[in-house]
Amino acid sequence: PAAVLVRLDRLARPRAAAGAFEGLAATRTLLRTRTHPLVAALISLDENGGLREEAVVRLAAEPGPMASVFLALRTDDWVDSVRERATAALLWHVEPDEVRVVVPLLHAMRGRSRAAGVLDAYRDALLKGPGLRTVGGGLGTAAEPAVRRLGVELLDERALLAVALRDADHTCRTAAGHALLARLRGRERHPVALRLLRVPDPGVRARAVEMLPAGVEAAALVGALADRSAKVRDAARRRLLAGGTDPAAAYRDFLRTHPSPGLLLGLAECGVDEDLDILHAHLDAERSGLRRAARAGAVRLVRRTADADPGGSAL
Repeated sequence: PAAVLVRLDRLARPRAAAGAFEGLAATRTLLRTRTHPLVAALISLDENGGLREEAVVRLAAEPGPMASVFLALRTDDWVDSVRERATAALLWHVEPDEVRVVVPLLHAMRGRSRAAGVLDAYRDALLKGPGLRTVGGGLGTAAEPAVRRLGVELLDERALLAVALRDADHTCRTAAGHALLARLRGRERHPVALRLLRVPDPGVRARAVEMLPAGVEAAALVGALADRSAKVRDAARRRLLAGGTDPAAAYRDFLRTHPSPGLLLGLAECGVDEDLDILHAHLDAERSGLRRAARAGAVRLVRRTADADPGGSAL
């Protein structure tokens, strides 16, 4: 785990705590004659800055997760030259198995001043890399929510939709929804935007409504018109207006067959005085949600129409 590696790096010095090899010359000889990356990895924890830098140079040429994770540790080194070499080398270690161990570690060190910006630089390197979708898929299934959030930026459209609809972390769902909306082009926009109307985040749902064509049928927007978020309901009404449909008329039609609290509130937000009769008709509804929405909607409609016509009466 990343936290264990960070603690290991802290406890590996001074030399007595690490049980390091005897003597500077002997350690350097070992580093230069042994080819196994574990030797360079262990020496990269040494108290001697020169040895750590030489170990980083060796690790830079080694592929795989072991070399990558110890390079990531050294991006927080207190010696500038060690830190700079480690950071430069790490940006080339972007294979999926390397990314899966590096990102959690960089995330664990993100609060350290010496490691500031390394995670962002690594993410930029991933975005330019050839194995973008494979890497994103690996991060997208990580247990750590913060790691999944970074992986979201690297996923393909199908995976983004799955994360937006089903991920357990709210921030991941939201990030995936916004990332997917930003990529939608041409004919794919309409069906995908409709599916994103089921995303829990209201900001994503509102943007999805705005991606729909102006002439979209009111029936396709019934869920958005009745959304629990006023922002989404407003976006849906604007779509209808853009296509020449009266939102209040659409609300009246839907309320005749499928009354819901959201539809009652939506009618109150755009209706006229005469729509009070529809709201009043639901004050004695069997469902408590309908009764509450009818009362709140009636108050809202009266206030809204009174504000629009200060000299008249809404009753």
